[in-house]
Amino acid sequence: MSGSSKPHNPSLNSSSRLLSHDTSSQESHDERVAVIKNKIIESGDHPGISVEEQLALLDAFSHLELGQFLIKHHGLNAYWTHNVIAHQPAHYVNPLEEIIYTQLPSVLATRERFGIFQRLLQELLRPDAIMVSVPCGVMADLLLLDYTRHRDVKLIGIDLDKQALEEAYKLASQQGLENKISLVLADAWTIDLSAQADVITSNGLNVYEQDDDKVTELYRVFYSGLKPGGTLITSFMTPPPTLSQDSPWINTDPKLLALQYVLFSRIIGATWTAFRTHKKTQSQLEQAGFTDIQFINDHMNMYPTVIANKPF
Repeated sequence: MSGSSKPHNPSLNSSSRLLSHDTSSQESHDERVAVIKNKIIESGDHPGISVEEQLALLDAFSHLELGQFLIKHHGLNAYWTHNVIAHQPAHYVNPLEEIIYTQLPSVLATRERFGIFQRLLQELLRPDAIMVSVPCGVMADLLLLDYTRHRDVKLIGIDLDKQALEEAYKLASQQGLENKISLVLADAWTIDLSAQADVITSNGLNVYEQDDDKVTELYRVFYSGLKPGGTLITSFMTPPPTLSQDSPWINTDPKLLALQYVLFSRIIGATWTAFRTHKKTQSQLEQAGFTDIQFINDHMNMYPTVIANKPF
């Protein structure tokens, strides 16, 4: 599974665990749905969505493959993260599935964010570049770039989820890039890239980590992994209006936000709730040593992209 450029592979310690999706649930699907149903009834109406409408949402959501996964795991694995970003269903199981893929604000922001990453990473390609994705998931951020003029790059994917690395290898093979990648099973906080990376790209880990100090420490790990002059491309999720008066969200449909809230908070019990402001993220990156920090917002200001550089 490994290519020719494999970084140090730290052993997994007992505290290493997947933050993105729970893999320990023993309940049956019907048991989980029954618990959520009771929770909805106890919580009552949400502005714009009655209890009856919420229960109808639960029923529709529980008939979707994506819904069944999220109800069980409360977060997305590599496969479903890529699915949400890239999948264009030929037909939809029900109207809710179509709304999720074509209208749900967080999904649209996620897809826009991915497009921004693709543009920035393509621009950063250089001869002999070493590009690192952590956590890599299926590694679409790097594997879907155009390497026509840069066949000599080295691509490193790091993830704590073995299944993610298997999916990444599949995609690399489909793209004809399997000889250019190294895949490493490791906890992001323990990696040692020995300042060899020209670019590190990281999406979707900080949103699962509530501890600000741990996120700053993650940025320090990235900083130490970059060559002088290297670039980090990362992202973060901003707080919604329901949680913060300082929420930067704009251009959003209140009805869709209400639907999203019920799906994420009452039905899924989503674990991607570590929201941060632009100011906090800038401070964390500066504490880690980064300079020339720039933000690129999606059109709803939900899922900003950050470019940060390690000084020469």
